Amino acid sequence: MRAAVPGLLACVLLGACGDQRPCTACPALTGPYLISWQRGVPADGCPARGPVPVNLTLSQQGNRLSTLVDGLELRGTLFDTYDFSLNGGLDDLGYTLRGRAVVDGPLALPDGGAPQPARVRLVGSLNSRKGACDLSEPFTADRL
Repeated sequence: MRAAVPGLLACVLLGACGDQRPCTACPALTGPYLISWQRGVPADGCPARGPVPVNLTLSQQGNRLSTLVDGLELRGTLFDTYDFSLNGGLDDLGYTLRGRAVVDGPLALPDGGAPQPARVRLVGSLNSRKGACDLSEPFTADRL
């Protein structure tokens, strides 16, 4: 699994993961995640770090996802490839959370519910935009 992470990260960060459609049999990603950050590279004159929350809590309704970053709501879509993209912000401050859910173990279907993976890890990046400054910070996150 660790050997696949660099290729997966490149796929997620470059957005070159192929055709994507919103998922119809979505795994349940709802819940809190513990985030591990890699240092982002700021553009000249930009702050050295964006927001670095320790935890991220995803809410889900079908293929629609939402979360809060820096007090702002981000909303987006979970695709059939388990890629996701959420956006939100204000006029001069915005965030884009992109990544992929890596599901380990079989998906069990509880009575009347969404498929429940045994273990979920998120791999992706948080892009912060404040004025003319853009910062991309890669992360991994394990569901608690």
